[in-house]
Amino acid sequence: MSNVKWTEEQLQAINEKGNNILVAAAAGSGKTAVLVERIINKVINENIDIDKILVVTFTSAAASEIRERILDAIYKKLEENPENTNLQRQINLINKANISTIHSFCLDIIRNNFYELNISNNFRVADATEIELMKYEVLEDLFEEKYLNNDENFENLINTYTGYREDEGLQNLILNIYRFIQSSPFPEKWLEENVNLFNHDNGDFSQTVWGKIILQDIEEELAEAIMQLKNISAKMEMYDELVKFTKAIKEDIYNLEYIKSGINNWDEVLIKISNLQWQKWPVDKKITLELKEQAKEIRDKAKDIINKSIKKKISYDSMQANEDINYIYTILMQLKELILEFMKRFSDKKREKNIIDFNDIEHFALKILLDEEKRETEVAKRYKEKFEEIAIDEYQDSNLVQEQILTSISKGNNVFMVGDVKQSIYKFRQARPELFLEKYAKYKLKDELKENKKDGQKIKLFKNFRSRKEVLDFTNLVFENIMSKDLGDVEYNQEEYLNYGANFPCLEDENINFAGKTELNIINLKEDEIDIYKKDDNINNENTMQEESDEEDQERIENSVIEARFVTNRIKELLDSNYMVFDKREGYRKITYKDICVLLRATSITAPIYEKEISDLNLPVFSDTSSTYLDSMEVQTIMALLKVINNPMQDIPLVTVLRSNIGKFNDNELIEIRLADRSSTFYEAMLKARLIVEDNLKNKIENLLENLKNWKDEEQYLELDELIWKIYMDTGFYHYVSLLTNGNLRQANLKMLFEKAKQYEKASFKGLFNFINFMDKVRLSSGDVGAAKLIGENDNVIRIMSIHKSKGLEFPVVFLCGTGRKINMQDLNKPILLHQDIGLGPKLINSEKRVEYNTLAKEAIKVRSRKETISEEMRILYVALTRAKEKLIITGLSKDLQKDFKEKEQLLSMYSKDKNSFDQVKKIDYKLLEKYISYLDWLELVYLYNKDKIDDIVELKEYKKDDVLKMKNDKIETKDIEELLFECNPKEEKNRLKEKIINKLNWKYDYIESSKIPTKTSVTKLKQSEEQNTISLTYNPKFLEKTQRLTSAQKGTVMHLCVQKLDESKDYTKVEIEEFVQNLYKESIISELELKSINVQVLYEYTQSELWKDLKNAKRIYKEQPFYINVSAKEIYEEADQEKILVQGIIDLYYINKDDKLILVDYKTDYIKSGDEKELELKYKVQLELYKKALEEALERKVDKAIIYALSQKS
Repeated sequence: MSNVKWTEEQLQAINEKGNNILVAAAAGSGKTAVLVERIINKVINENIDIDKILVVTFTSAAASEIRERILDAIYKKLEENPENTNLQRQINLINKANISTIHSFCLDIIRNNFYELNISNNFRVADATEIELMKYEVLEDLFEEKYLNNDENFENLINTYTGYREDEGLQNLILNIYRFIQSSPFPEKWLEENVNLFNHDNGDFSQTVWGKIILQDIEEELAEAIMQLKNISAKMEMYDELVKFTKAIKEDIYNLEYIKSGINNWDEVLIKISNLQWQKWPVDKKITLELKEQAKEIRDKAKDIINKSIKKKISYDSMQANEDINYIYTILMQLKELILEFMKRFSDKKREKNIIDFNDIEHFALKILLDEEKRETEVAKRYKEKFEEIAIDEYQDSNLVQEQILTSISKGNNVFMVGDVKQSIYKFRQARPELFLEKYAKYKLKDELKENKKDGQKIKLFKNFRSRKEVLDFTNLVFENIMSKDLGDVEYNQEEYLNYGANFPCLEDENINFAGKTELNIINLKEDEIDIYKKDDNINNENTMQEESDEEDQERIENSVIEARFVTNRIKELLDSNYMVFDKREGYRKITYKDICVLLRATSITAPIYEKEISDLNLPVFSDTSSTYLDSMEVQTIMALLKVINNPMQDIPLVTVLRSNIGKFNDNELIEIRLADRSSTFYEAMLKARLIVEDNLKNKIENLLENLKNWKDEEQYLELDELIWKIYMDTGFYHYVSLLTNGNLRQANLKMLFEKAKQYEKASFKGLFNFINFMDKVRLSSGDVGAAKLIGENDNVIRIMSIHKSKGLEFPVVFLCGTGRKINMQDLNKPILLHQDIGLGPKLINSEKRVEYNTLAKEAIKVRSRKETISEEMRILYVALTRAKEKLIITGLSKDLQKDFKEKEQLLSMYSKDKNSFDQVKKIDYKLLEKYISYLDWLELVYLYNKDKIDDIVELKEYKKDDVLKMKNDKIETKDIEELLFECNPKEEKNRLKEKIINKLNWKYDYIESSKIPTKTSVTKLKQSEEQNTISLTYNPKFLEKTQRLTSAQKGTVMHLCVQKLDESKDYTKVEIEEFVQNLYKESIISELELKSINVQVLYEYTQSELWKDLKNAKRIYKEQPFYINVSAKEIYEEADQEKILVQGIIDLYYINKDDKLILVDYKTDYIKSGDEKELELKYKVQLELYKKALEEALERKVDKAIIYALSQKS
């Protein structure tokens, strides 16, 4: 890498030593390259062996990349100097070099020092499936024991945290707390200390950790209200006629400042707020100044801050607050004991099975390195002596356990940390950006260090080598306005700017389309009432944090379709244009699919919508969604079938199976079954229906019941994965899904279910019932159930992914979509909130008095967590904007854009601070930003705050909802932001609409004949369509017929059933045939009416035929085999185009005879005269050809002979 031209800051990061070093590396600054070069420099120039350097990465892929780069560099150096023994030794050492994830390193510590833990040396790391099963098993055993012992404490917890019917609420609470505390170095100690905080002496509540947080928040809210009132008051003083209104505002300011002046005693603040009297607002209708109404509106908002937010947080005195804390202490002590007991039993269970889990890896390593007094052990000292340098990548994502481990083996001056706190987006995994921020504030730049190096050195890498200047200018503008220490944890200023460092060659041809300003495209929904895009007026309004209703979910989906359609057409515009992107290998080239990435904040609901819209335009797309394979249609269908096999008395799973392609029942048939018995279960109704319904439906029911019986029997002796695979094959479902859209992905999902069952069996857990319960729990907890992957990074497709998954990646063109959606605050509604620093925030639930409300501890954590959540969302937005190399296109939905802009302009004016031309850029007030909790709101605020310079950086356009809905391939009408207030010429618009209406009315579909052809049909329907062109009326249900009789088709079905049941290995006499038929009736397989219709002579003749003799000697026989086949519509319908239709059918019988010939047999019960056999052959020619084609494609061999066997007496 000697040809690389490093910047001065990069060279510092490569060469500095003798101190702990923190490298703050912004997005695209080449931090990985710097890290690799530093290691190479240590190995080659400082002669440090590679195995004496510990490199810790966030992912295994990053570790592999660093290892390969280092090896590559060593080989190049060796080519220059082949005799260098040091380089030769490094090649041998690279294989045992410590370049890995933190978990791999910790696992290495455990394997080398297992005896320190008193565990076996042949332990194994259990997979996630086995661990989840074990957790639930331990919990269930623990709960069962508590129930049997009538444990009073346990019963109290059950009454507090569960519903009337199940104890799942308490189980989930235990597991959630258990998972959370695993990110603490000493989980049991953390739990003990934070529960003991509630053992609180009575006193001033403001001295508690919770009281301090709440009072600080109240002080900030008072300051906000005062600031708003002062700003409007200053404007009002310019008008003499507003003097009495100004006086009222000033009186309010005085009262609020009086409260704010003494926020250090809980009860005093409560008394002041309770006694607050608002001045009566004067009434004077003669004064019509708009400023008067604006002042009243601002005053009302200030009153709302007091009444709806502050009074909610400080609604009772210290005595009541302390009583609540002490009451909840008893419950938390009981919960703590239960959690600790669960942890012990879970640990014992793992030790018994000689396994460890993912969390154990870090904690066991820490236990080996530190003793109970947190002193370094001899093992830690050995590692400390061994490693000359410890390099940590993505340091902003480290947690407290990892920090303790790496600190314990460092020399105190040999840790090299690389990261970017602005990209810390893993708070949900308990990452601690505070670790980075503490060092960032404490460490000094090189010229500030002087002689004292104890504080550590800080190096800033803010030159961006990824993106064009247009992308960087927009990103810098956004974050210099919104990111601060108060919100975002970083003061984003010129020192934090992303500085342009990439080298994109200029294009002399002005006609070539490339790069371009950032686009901000807002789709105006106008009159639609959409709560999810509404401003959060009250930051503590519980309604904003409640789960969305079904109606809101549906509305969100419908509006996501609008945005997805716009994005799809914008993508097509780019692809159809001559838009060029720069490729380091090829130079400038035309944009292609893989250059485009669509980023979404959450993908589970919206990604499939975008995928469908893009696919509809025949563009290749891959959605890397966070949805699980368990949510897919095909897996849900199989899971429903497994539930029915386990217990058929479950209506919903049973109807799911019946209505699916496995059952093939239609709606009329389901209705007919239900009418057989309206009050019992659907399964019981099926049993009764088979005795009274017509033959076609009866046969369907009989087939399903027989299959269920067979699978139930096989479940007793087959492995679970074997049973599932057999179901795939028996039903043909595995092959069927391959013919659907994304067939490969659907098959991969079914394979994942099969593999999950195999893991379940290997984990020593047995039983279909337990497997079903486990999968339901895993699905609800979003556990180890990632979707199947069928795509590589070089495949030429448009990608849809979440912002989290895009971290570390880059794309020439990035679409950031769904920016109008509110930030998810639902986690703040959990019964107990958890915070690493503050501890536990429980809701007070008194089951005896039937009351529940948030404790002040929970309110405190809500205040802190809400701000931390918004800060993290700001960092997630930063990650999203910095993925684009050449073009950034942002889209979002607005309820009413003009109204939004007007409201935001007023608030910006209200929250504006005095500007000093000598100061740096003034940020938008963070309290205003907190009121808006969507990315689009923040971007709109930035746009309005920087009107004087924004147009050079971003192109903002409005798109009307109706225009987007009408578009598919046509270009839609847009408006520049300056044109939003102007309307079209009414006369021209009328003429345009008239012409458009006439064109619509006269439009004819080009492929009208093809539209009459079904996309899916059956062989039977094809035969019927050939035989008749008349309209067939819906049949009468059998229970409405006056006399019961069998049609010819029904008689034929009975004969088919008899042939299917005959045993080809036997020789039958006529008497035995009669007995065989009677047994079918006795076993309720056929009815009395059907018994009378059977022609025993025909069956007997069949058993004496040449075909029967050939079947007796056959190697293999297959009966009633379903199939699906794609055929050209033109093969069946002469008027059709070259489109494909899906044909399904059932092959009566095929067999491999003694000469290995493949013989196809189709049984017919048509009445024929002697000598007219050719007519039968012609009649079923198309049907037989389809059977033959399907069989040949399935078996990949030729059908040697096709036979039509007539099951009727010839005349």
